[in-house]
Amino acid sequence: MTAVNPPEMSVVNSVTVISPGTDFSNLYESLIDQLGMSPTFLEQLNPPKLLLDMKHVKFVGSAFLGRMVFVHKTLSARESGRVAMCGLNSFCRAALSVSKLDSVLETFPTVEDGLNALGA
Repeated sequence: MTAVNPPEMSVVNSVTVISPGTDFSNLYESLIDQLGMSPTFLEQLNPPKLLLDMKHVKFVGSAFLGRMVFVHKTLSARESGRVAMCGLNSFCRAALSVSKLDSVLETFPTVEDGLNALGA
């Protein structure tokens, strides 16, 4: 397996932002664990607010969609827990729509929009 650069992680206004770089342009199953959204990471996230910046992602597979269901369930079970995505391209938005995840996961056009909503 080819080494990939880990996604950038930062905390802004009590929201953890994960920004996968261009190595994650096609989010196949082999890359999911490298996003850093492990059960342990999610349990330790305090406060439990996560924003995933998808600006470099061109394709998402079913494994990614499944992981997002897990992330949503894990964080929303905690008080004030929320997960959102931003910067989605048309394919990624369509994948969320077809899977009906667009009715469960919050999406925003930009990181700033997501931070404003989650940080409030």
